[in-house]
Amino acid sequence: MRRVWVLLLAFLLIPGVVPRAAAAAPAEPFLSAMEGGNTVEAKIREAAPRADGFRHIDTAATIGRLRQLHATMYTFGIWDKATDWDDLRLEFAPAAARAGIDVMVYLVPPSECFRNPARHLDGRCSRPYDEDYVRWATEIAKLSLTYPNVRSWGIDDFLAGANGELFTKEYLGQVRAAQQAVNPRLKWYVTLYSWDITPATADKIKGSLDGVIYPYTGYLNNTIDPTWLEPRLDASLDVLRPAGLGLVLLAYTGRFLDGMIHPDERYVADVLRRATPYLQDGRLEGVIAYGAPLRTDLQQPSWDYWGHTGNGRLSLSVGNFTATTDGSFAAASQQMVVTGNGARSITFRHRDPDEGGLRGYQIKQLLVDDQVVWQSDVEDDPKETWLTTTVDLTAALRGKTSAKVTFRLFDQRGVGWWPLDWSIDDVSGRGVAVRNGGFEQDRDWDLTRNQPTMQPYIDIYAIDRPARIFDAIGAAYARYQGESFRPVHGPRGNAVRIGPENRAMYGNGRLAFTVPEGPVPANTCASATQQVRVRPGEPRYELSFWHADPEQARFDQIFKQLRIDGQLVWDRDAGDYWPWFYLNGSDHQGGIDVTDFVQGKPSVSIQFAVCSKQAFTGPGLTVGFDHLEGVNLDVRNPGFEDRSGWTLRADQPLGAAIDIAR
Repeated sequence: MRRVWVLLLAFLLIPGVVPRAAAAAPAEPFLSAMEGGNTVEAKIREAAPRADGFRHIDTAATIGRLRQLHATMYTFGIWDKATDWDDLRLEFAPAAARAGIDVMVYLVPPSECFRNPARHLDGRCSRPYDEDYVRWATEIAKLSLTYPNVRSWGIDDFLAGANGELFTKEYLGQVRAAQQAVNPRLKWYVTLYSWDITPATADKIKGSLDGVIYPYTGYLNNTIDPTWLEPRLDASLDVLRPAGLGLVLLAYTGRFLDGMIHPDERYVADVLRRATPYLQDGRLEGVIAYGAPLRTDLQQPSWDYWGHTGNGRLSLSVGNFTATTDGSFAAASQQMVVTGNGARSITFRHRDPDEGGLRGYQIKQLLVDDQVVWQSDVEDDPKETWLTTTVDLTAALRGKTSAKVTFRLFDQRGVGWWPLDWSIDDVSGRGVAVRNGGFEQDRDWDLTRNQPTMQPYIDIYAIDRPARIFDAIGAAYARYQGESFRPVHGPRGNAVRIGPENRAMYGNGRLAFTVPEGPVPANTCASATQQVRVRPGEPRYELSFWHADPEQARFDQIFKQLRIDGQLVWDRDAGDYWPWFYLNGSDHQGGIDVTDFVQGKPSVSIQFAVCSKQAFTGPGLTVGFDHLEGVNLDVRNPGFEDRSGWTLRADQPLGAAIDIAR
């Protein structure tokens, strides 16, 4: 089922030969991989910067991984660095042609373009043509004539925010005309979410677009529920097919910003299995594994472990920007055998991320045979703290030989936006037999919900999750093509101490700034400082780092900062919409170009800090920094795996420490 016959592949592998006839190959569903803008270590980049001061795409390594993955296409994002377009047209496209791999060029819309004349504030965008999509259509079409394996291009988040103000029907016609004037065979797609795929939108884009890329996120904003895939695809096809528009599935195989739990290999395998019939009968033109973990050598971030002991936990959650109704619930139940004649009880550990907010909305419950025997408001317990609770079940189990025991997250009152992830672990019974109480396997518990916005899940951490997801994608892609797949192996992680005390990104250590419950005076700071050697005579200098904290709702109080030689370079509110994982710099910036602050100096002082801008009292938090990388800057101990290299100070009552899990 390969699109490239043996003779054609042999021809492609001859250096410098790119046969123009390749564009005439019969259209078959493509199987693509794509880096994710919000995933971890999205692209494989060269270890050292080149003469221009950028770390370029490692083309050879990327091609090698794509072949291992059995991908027939790579969706090449032009967003992260100013060198991405040149890396594609000068290096990747010709190498992919020789390897028999097609290319989709993927651009961002105006809502994801963050240009700024100040270099240290200049963010990601599709450069060099930015928001000129007529020019982009022309240049991509020219590239596709030189390299016919460049078969298509796409634009992300087509109707998000104010993007629709630019993408009028008239403007789309101009873009299409520019593309057609160069290469009429090039395909053009835009990304639309389920709520965007309407007859009105189809009417707007038909005649200009070839199809739609649909990102599947369950019913809404999660990447752990595969069950809505078929209904979503069917509904999309009902709208798009009458307009002559094709459909491409984008499956999240790396983290999704608004999902509480990252996708794992179980979810990825199930989504691709469910998509296979749609590929086989042509209802789907292709599938894109978004955030495909090509860096299989990396560990799953230590931070992504949310259990108490072992590797597993029960998660009952509501996603970000997700509404519920009165009486909504997510639950996990088990029919348990009652033993003995004495006292009976259940003991369990649990944690949730909320404290001190509005009460009476989200309730944690334990039920026996559907009757509530214990409950606690999510606002009653300290945030991010594992608690041990024992519930006496003697009366509830009297006269019974077995009973259904249920953990339930119950929305007593519906919420418009209140993301929550209640964790349960280490369930044990006295006089009642509990199976899989540590949630170490995906079994023994019946997971239910009464609304699709509520998510019950047994979340099992694996340090080699990137490799596992890679294997799930590769096995599905190989199976579709009738080929065998050889699994890869990720890190064993014997030196990484996984547990609730490890809040690092990678490894065991992080820089941690603690903010107590209060009161905290205004203009109070904690900092970590290092004198860093600057490599002389380089054209560009960059500092990349990752940061995380559990704060979401409070704004304008605590700020995360970076200073170089005392000058403020980066200033970010600790209140943000995604507090459940590490972010790279600013949302749409990534690594920061610090050339203007360091060029010509033999060394500079780099300082990370957390500071209050006004006095406040509220729930405490800890801000973490980890995984620093300098381009032409020699940062010592960038992973905080020991206590060297940094000078710490803190104004009372804040704290600063290199936190290493033991």
